[in-house]
Parts: sequence; structure tokens; C-alpha cells
Amino acid sequence: MIEATLGLTELFYQKNIRVFFIFLFLSTSPLFGQGTGTINSIGSPEVINFNKQQYGAHYQNWDATQDPLTGFMYFANSKGMLEYDGSNWKTFELPRKQIVRSVAADGTGRIYAGGMGCFGYWEANDKGTLTFHSLTHLIKDREFPREEVWHILPYKDGILFQSFAFMYFYQNGKVTKLKNPGTILFTHEVHGKLFVEIINKGLYEIVNSTFQLLPQGEKLSKEAIDVILPYGKNQLLICTNNGLFVHDGKSVKPLNAKTNEFFQQFRLNRAIQLHNGQYLFGTLLNGIVLTDQQGNILRHINQRQGLQNNTVLTLFEDKTHNVWVGLDKGIDLLMLSSPLRFYRDLEGYLGTVYDIEFLNGWLYVGTNQGLYCKPINSAESFKIVPRTQGQVWDLSVIDNQLFCGHNNGTFIVDQNQATQVSEITGGWTIKRLRSNPNWLVQGTYTRLCFYKKHENGSWKFDHVLEKFPGSFTQVEEDYMGDLWIHGPSTGIHHLHLDKNFKTILSNQKFEGAEFQNNTLNLRFFQNKILITTSEGLKSYNSQYKQFKVDEQLQKWLFGAVIQKIFPTSNDELYVLRKDGSLSYAKVGHTPIDIPVPNNRWVDLYENVVKMNNGEVLVCTEDGFVALPDPHTLSNVSNESAKPFIRSVSVLEDSTAYIYRFPPQNQEITLNYDENSLNIIFSTTSINPKIKYSYWLENGMKSWSPYQFISMKEFSNLQSGTYIFHLKSNQDNSENTITITILPPWYWNTWSKGLYLTIFIVINLLFYRYQDRKFRLKQLKERRKLERRIRRQAELNEQEIIRLRNEQLEQDVIRKSEELANSTMTLIKKNELLLDIKQEVDNLKKESGRNVGNQAYRQIMNLIDSNISSEQDWQVFESNFNKVHEEFLKKLIELYPNLTPSDLKLAAYLRMNLSSKEIAQLFNITHRSVELKRYRLRKKMELDTEVNLGEFMMKI
Repeated sequence: MIEATLGLTELFYQKNIRVFFIFLFLSTSPLFGQGTGTINSIGSPEVINFNKQQYGAHYQNWDATQDPLTGFMYFANSKGMLEYDGSNWKTFELPRKQIVRSVAADGTGRIYAGGMGCFGYWEANDKGTLTFHSLTHLIKDREFPREEVWHILPYKDGILFQSFAFMYFYQNGKVTKLKNPGTILFTHEVHGKLFVEIINKGLYEIVNSTFQLLPQGEKLSKEAIDVILPYGKNQLLICTNNGLFVHDGKSVKPLNAKTNEFFQQFRLNRAIQLHNGQYLFGTLLNGIVLTDQQGNILRHINQRQGLQNNTVLTLFEDKTHNVWVGLDKGIDLLMLSSPLRFYRDLEGYLGTVYDIEFLNGWLYVGTNQGLYCKPINSAESFKIVPRTQGQVWDLSVIDNQLFCGHNNGTFIVDQNQATQVSEITGGWTIKRLRSNPNWLVQGTYTRLCFYKKHENGSWKFDHVLEKFPGSFTQVEEDYMGDLWIHGPSTGIHHLHLDKNFKTILSNQKFEGAEFQNNTLNLRFFQNKILITTSEGLKSYNSQYKQFKVDEQLQKWLFGAVIQKIFPTSNDELYVLRKDGSLSYAKVGHTPIDIPVPNNRWVDLYENVVKMNNGEVLVCTEDGFVALPDPHTLSNVSNESAKPFIRSVSVLEDSTAYIYRFPPQNQEITLNYDENSLNIIFSTTSINPKIKYSYWLENGMKSWSPYQFISMKEFSNLQSGTYIFHLKSNQDNSENTITITILPPWYWNTWSKGLYLTIFIVINLLFYRYQDRKFRLKQLKERRKLERRIRRQAELNEQEIIRLRNEQLEQDVIRKSEELANSTMTLIKKNELLLDIKQEVDNLKKESGRNVGNQAYRQIMNLIDSNISSEQDWQVFESNFNKVHEEFLKKLIELYPNLTPSDLKLAAYLRMNLSSKEIAQLFNITHRSVELKRYRLRKKMELDTEVNLGEFMMKI
């Protein structure tokens, strides 16, 4: 352990000694894709820097991990453990404020960490706050308090953690010590197996807590194995201080001699295998390199390409396939998932880039310091073209010739040689005329210039437009062949010239504050002359001879927030908005956002260039950005970045509601003195470029504009209920939380009661005072009141009488209903007797005509005497009408064609009798009842969807 630590320290000291060799190598090191002939090949992925001031801790970051549940990133920092949720940083310190050397998330919400004599895990409590749970007491070794836990590895159902001397396994609340046969470096899990180097002994596999030497593993005994990665299906990629080796299970072989030389020179320290099978290596002295599976270097990124430091201490690929780089000085995020590639001139050699072009294998960059060029397939750096020192404004390829608009005039450039073709200073822009391709028009500091094409194909300066002075920064030709010229001091001119472009036949001027400013953007697109203004995107209306807001383009391109547009064809363009964001738009399609940094534009001279080879670049203040093919942009999408309310806290108080997952319908109740709030938010995806919009319902009128913020404060909120809404510019979903502010103590239920009591007492006192003053008047009023009370008593008595009468009526109705029920029973009895009569008659017929004649007649007379007559139905009808308020009478009025049988069926339906019961009352079959119901429905002309019984009950 001591030897390994000393070796690491020695390498850190060697870094300063070898600075000269580092820069010597950087000047000749290969770049990704050399020989591909594209601008994308000389760029690098965007590197987002997080310095110690941003994350609020120390420089050194030793390890990194990501919680699969929340997506939060965690870093082992010299001050403690850092948490990053995509917008906000927090620091969590160990109990004795030790340096955190290692972190690992186990997927259950626990974040394990280790330091000097310390091992444990952070876990969120019921309030969402991470708290540390130490496991050090489970370790019985006396030497452990002097050991650093350098590595933590979740393995199967436990956690493996180690120093350089000891190795332990934590599982089910117990710590088991593994007996390693010597000093170890880092343990690695590959293909579901554990491998570890025993210093001076070789490479071992851990099987059932025992250490087994791999075949020819002793050949690696003199190597410092930093990382072991999968290689192929079953092989191992051994990453050492002497380079890369492949162990195929039987032997050990070097992987790539050239790459191994690089690592021997700059000391390999960390490595990971990316999701696409490529490998990313971090060095102690020269940043990081990306290789293919054969070890060929594809890309090299170090401090000159944007890293904060060349010493890489850890690498971690997150779920969005971007790589976090923990450095000896800060944390960097390598945006490998982004289709953009960046070229950054961090040393200021080129200057601020104003325009870019490509011609015949040469890349040209026009800056405020001159014109620089380099062969695209060469590893050599940019070199300035002689005679072009100074401000370059414009680069244009016309007829395979490069025109350079310069502060000192205009040049035609051939490879790295420039020939001046005009001495008129300040070539702002040059365009070929579509109506006459043998002519060029150019706006300069002082004149409008014209160039003519000669028979040999060369372009020569021809003349200036006389009697028309001015500095013209933008020139466009409309579909009629007229010229539109803009200058900040001259406004816009619509010129109609003669065929030789020497005489102005007509000149329509547009002057005033709207047209005379540096931010106006004049463009020709979709056969329209367009300008961007504070009111939105306007097009020239030839009928009214003025510019009017183009509602169609305005709606399509969100014109109210447009700063500039950059057409690349007649149906495609790029849109720069006022907040610095960029979008690609094609006619008939929704614009697509492009994640270009919004703080690198060249103010007032923003430029998106479609070069001669078809590639599109964005000029920035420190280089340029290569954009992907616009036709593939629709297939490029960022991982959903759902808005996420992280915490709600009271200002100047530690009270906070912390959420590790987006709250759903969460409600918070606060006292009135807690009415100043701080709301912190983030996203469910680590993306530092997310913009947020929020709306406090009942506290704000509308949504805020999208901004690069991660918190919002609300002060002195009134009592009431508020709903905070949050959304991001990359996801349409909302996250909301309800906040209720209670009223102050002087306006709660008790205080209101007190105020009411005081009010009553005051009124009583006032009443007594008035009573003494107006005693006689009060006496009269009292008499009037007594009369009114008597009158009210009489009214109350009448009301009582009315209620009694209603009660009597209800009693009558109830008794009538009982009588109706009795009548129904009588009718059923009648039907039963008829059935008996029929059965007796059938019995006599079966027994013979003369059998029991006397008894037969007596039985039949008895039945006939007990069968109710039609008088029973009249009694039933009378009682039924009392109960059901003249139902039958009303039914006859509505449907006069109903027969007595129909009325009888309607009454039974009104009483909610079933078809079976009705059949018994009618002494007919169930089918006959259904036929009767059908005929009744037909007579009443009811739809089949109408329930007949329910209809009867509603009449």
C-alpha cells in the first residue's frame, strides 16, 4: 500500500517536469477521424466544466457513481461526497470530515462511501435528507482506522470495499474479511467475475473468497494494473501503466503498440468501456483518449480541448451515455451523446471567428485577427494567410473561388495565398446575382460594389454605384431582381437598377429607429424579403409597399422571439432566438432545437454558415461548432427531461421539504410567518442545459419565460392556497405542488371570535347610549315590534294548521294505499277461485257426468258466491286513484284509445308488478302479458328504448 501510494505521489510530481514533452506531443498528436475530409473530424465533443466554485467543494474528485433510482450523480471529493441533480450541487461530509476516496450506488437508494478509517452509506430519511450510516463498528481490524477505503464495488447481494492492504465484504448487516495473499490494487468485476492484482505476484481471480492465479497471470506481477475491462465475449482488457494487454484465458498479449507508447508516456490511470463498445481512457498527464476495440486512438481530449485539468482521477458513463470526468482540478462532463462537435481556440491563437469556408480540401477561418487556413486532412494547426492580418468579415465561395471580405479590401484566396482584387475597405458581404450570374454585388464600409465575370472565368472588380454612399452590411436580391440593402446608419433601401447596375432607377427608403439599428436582420427566404424586428418577423408587402408582420412565418418560427434567421436553401433555415438558443426549421415541419451553448455567440455578428461542402457551422467567440446533418436532426432527441421540484424551504430558516422523486399532488401547509419561500427544481435527467418555466397559480398571472435557473424565491405571500407549476423546455409534462399559507395569528378563528366579541360590546355600549337618548322612540319601536311579533305568531299558527292538514292528507293517502293493497289481494283471491273452479270442472269431466252432481253444484255455487265482481275493480280503481293522484284519469286524457284492459295493465305496471304477477292477475300466460305490453307500447307510440314501467311511474 505504501509503495503504491508513493508511486502515485511520485507521478504527480513528475507532471510538472514533463510539461515540455506534453506540449510537444500535443502539437503532433492525431485527432479523431483524420483523413475523413469533414469539419466534424477536427472537432471534439462539448466539454462542460464544473469548477470548485460551482460545486462548492475542493478541487480533487476521486470517484463517481450514479443512483439508478433518482439519476443523481455522486462524486468522492476531498471535502466530502458531492450530489448533483442536474441543476444543483450539495456537499455531504463524513463524520470526521475525512476525504471521501470512493463512492458507489447499490441501486436501492443507498450511496456507499469510504475514506480514512471510515466506511458506510448515505440514505434518505423520511424527510428526503441524506443521512450517513457508519459501518465502521462492524470492522474488527485494529489497523483499519489507518487505512483509506479506495474502492467500493457492489457485487451480487453485497458490497465489496477495500484499501490497498485489506478487502472486506458487507452483506446482511455483517462484514467479512477476505484473506488476500498480499498487497492489492483495485478489484474489478468483469463478465460476472472478480479479478484483482496482487502486487509482485500477478493477476488473480477471486472464487468463493479464495484467490486463484490466472494462467500466465504472473507475467503481470511487475505491472500496476489500474483497470480491468471486458474484451470480446470472454477475454480481459488489462489496463496498466505500461499500456493495454489482452488476457484470453491462456496468455497475455499487448493490444496496440502505438497506443501503449502513449500510455507509457502519459501514465494511464482510469478506463471505462462505453455502451457502444469503445474504450475511454484517462491519464495522469494528458487528459483522456477514446479508442476502438483494437486500441486505435480515435480522439484525444485534454486541457487544450476544454478539460480543466490533464490529470484524470475517475471516469463514469451515465445513463444518457455522457461521461463524467473527475479531475485533479474540477469535474467535467463530456457530452458524447450530443451530435455536435466543437473546435475551441482556448489559447486565443485564432481570435473571434466571424466566418468559415471550405474549398478544395482547405478549411478557412475568418477572424478579427486575420484569415487562417489548414488542409482538412492534415494534423497541422491553423496558419494565417499572408497579407490578411486584420479583421475578416466575410468568406464566400463563388465559381470555386474564395472571396475574402477584409478590413483592408477584398481578396481572392487560393490555398494559402491571397490576391487583392479590390482596395475598397470593409467587405461586409458579397452575393452572386440570381438574375444575372455574371455579376456580384458587395456591401462595404463606404460603397456598393460590383464585380464582373470575365471570359476566362476570373472575377474582376468593375465599379461602384455612384451617388450612393454608405456602409451596407447586408445585401439581398428579391425574385424581381431588385436589390435590398441595409446599413445601421442608412436604414433599408429597395433599389431598382438599370441592366448595367450603374444607375438607380428607383429607390424606396425605409428609415427610422426600426430600420436603423445593428440588430436588424435582412434576409431573402421563400421568395420574400424578411426582416427581424422587436415586433416579430416581418415581410415586405408589395401591395402596401411596407413591411408587415408575416403571420404565417411568425407562427411557424415563433417570430416574437427571433433575433436572426439564416436560410440555407429556399425551404430550410436556422433560427437564432433572443435567448441565444438555435433551431433548425424546414417548411412544413416543426422547428427542432439544437443544443448550441447560448453564451458563445459573437454579439451583433452571429453567424450560421452553410459551407461549400454542405456542412453547417456556427461561429463562436472562441472557435466554431459543427452541426449534424439537418436531415438527421429529427432522429436526434435528448432524453426526456421531466421537471422535478427538488425542495421547498422557508427563507432564513432550515425548514425544508426535500424530494428525491418528483412529488405528485403533494400539499404543504405553512404558518403565515413562513410566507417567504425558496423553491429549488431540477430534472429527472442530468442535463445542465435545461431551461425552466414556472407559474405560481394565484400568485402570478402567467408562465415565466424559459430561463437557465434552478431556483425561485417568493417573498411575503398572502395567506391562501397556491399551486406551483414547473415545466422544462425539453418536456411538456408538468410537476406541481400545492402550498397553503395559513392566516396570521391575529386573523385566525380565535382572533376573529375576539374581534366579534369586542365589536358586540362596543355596539352594546353604543346601544345603551342611544337608548338613554332616544328612550321614547325606542318605546314606540318596541310596541311596533310587539305587534309584529303577534302577527308573526298568527302566521306561525296558520302554518301549524297547514302542516296538520298536510299530515292528515298524508294519512288519508296512506290508508288509501293500504285499501288499494287489500283490494289487490281480493282481486288475486278472485283469480285463484276462478282457477279452482276450472280445476273442479275438469275433475267432473274426467269422473263422469253423473258423478257427485249435488256436491259439484254446491262447490260451484260456493266459488261463484266468493268470486268478486266488476265492483271489486271499481273499488280498486277508486283506491288506486287516491294513492296515485288520478293516474288512470290522466292516462285516459293522454291516450283516449286505451281499452279497460290496457288501463288495467297500466295500473299494474304503475305498481311495479312483474310480468309473472300480472299474468296471474289476468289469468293469462306470461307470453300473453308481453303481447299486451307490446300492444300498449304501440298504442302509446313509445320507442323501444323507453322502459314501459318507468314511463308509467313518471306519469
